[in-house]
Amino acid sequence: MRRHSGVKRADVTITDDDTTVRAMVTDAGVGFDLDGVGSERLGFTESVVARLRDVGGNARLFSSPGSGTTVVLEVPK
Repeated sequence: MRRHSGVKRADVTITDDDTTVRAMVTDAGVGFDLDGVGSERLGFTESVVARLRDVGGNARLFSSPGSGTTVVLEVPK
C-alpha cells in the first residue's frame, strides 16, 4: 500500500445485508486519475474484478489525484 498510496494506513469496513457482503477499503493517499490507467495494466481488472464476477460479485474503484482511493468489493451471500 505504501508503494502506491504513500500512506501506511487504510480503513476497512465490512458490512452485509440479506443478500450481499461488502468490503470497503479507503486510504487518504495520493490517489490517481482513473482515466489515466492504461488498458495494459491488468492487475486490478484481472485479479480482483474478474474473480468477483466469477462468483456473481463486483468491484468498484474510486480515486482522484490528491483525494485518496476507495475500493468497494461485493459478493452475494
